[in-house]
Amino acid sequence: MTALLTVDGLTLRTGDQALVSDLSFSLGAGERMGLIGESGSGKSLTAMAVTGLLPKSIRPGGSVVLDGQQVIDTSDRALNRLRGSSVAVVFQEPLTALDPLMKIGRQVAGPLARRLAREGKSPAGRDVEREVLQFLDHVALPQPERIANSYPHEISGGQRQRVAIAMALACRPKLLIADEPTTALDVTTQAEILKLLDSLVRELDMALLFISHDLPVVATVVDRVLVLRNGRAVEEGPVKTVFNQPRHDYTKTLVTAARTFDNALEGTA
Repeated sequence: MTALLTVDGLTLRTGDQALVSDLSFSLGAGERMGLIGESGSGKSLTAMAVTGLLPKSIRPGGSVVLDGQQVIDTSDRALNRLRGSSVAVVFQEPLTALDPLMKIGRQVAGPLARRLAREGKSPAGRDVEREVLQFLDHVALPQPERIANSYPHEISGGQRQRVAIAMALACRPKLLIADEPTTALDVTTQAEILKLLDSLVRELDMALLFISHDLPVVATVVDRVLVLRNGRAVEEGPVKTVFNQPRHDYTKTLVTAARTFDNALEGTA
């Protein structure tokens, strides 16, 4: 089976500093993989390299092939054809990703209209409005009409994250990248978002690249994990194997810390 995403020898540098070094992995259609590691390990930079959104100060090397298209050193015009159709991203803090001066309905309508144009469709405004409400309902937002007519600051953090997911789904991408999508949320809302992502990815048969430093969170939504440390892969394998029988000392440290934290939480319950 041809991989949907193939990263081969990816290196990211700024000045004389290597931020990511010789990173290789692949992801097939419908597969779900987690990138884990502490802050600064290169997880988010890897996601930016996959989407071709690296800052100009960072020099990429190696190869990133997404849906048959080389991403490294490819023009924005070519990459724009991939963004939305082949890949979409849900970011960590939707309040900064959403336009604060635009109502939610218009923000969801943007990627929806782009996809319809890509498919050669040109529905009336009322048809787009109806689909927007359907997407908001699909991500379990209460009162979709009210949400559509609200500005981002008028809804909760969990609701904003659901809006961000709706915008990504409106593109109907083959690969969804979720970059720390629950970090800014409370525990209850975090669990709801994870359950939602899990069900939607399965329902729509999308591949998922889930980025997090939180091992228990990753374990709930992916089948395979890649552990990064200082920009290098130190361990990869099925999530249960890596978490239950970690081989690398760094992975062992992460697993021990996660279990200690969980035990402390249980002790205060």
